[in-house]
Amino acid sequence: MTDLLLQDIDAILAERIRRVAVARGWSEHETILRLLEQGLFACEQEVRGGFEEQEVDALAAAIAALKEVPAGRSF
Repeated sequence: MTDLLLQDIDAILAERIRRVAVARGWSEHETILRLLEQGLFACEQEVRGGFEEQEVDALAAAIAALKEVPAGRSF
């Protein structure tokens, strides 16, 4: 799994994430993953709304193909 580093997070946003974690009984790591996933689903729904089904399928296929491309050298 890829590691991501979040920097310069607003204190209010960090507190909101912490409250969700406490309320759900999740670790902060799990909370952030779940919130990212839910946010992505919402954004994808917005994007999908503007495309025809055939275009969505083509975009999904392109994204899947890109995921198979080996990572390049780090700079």
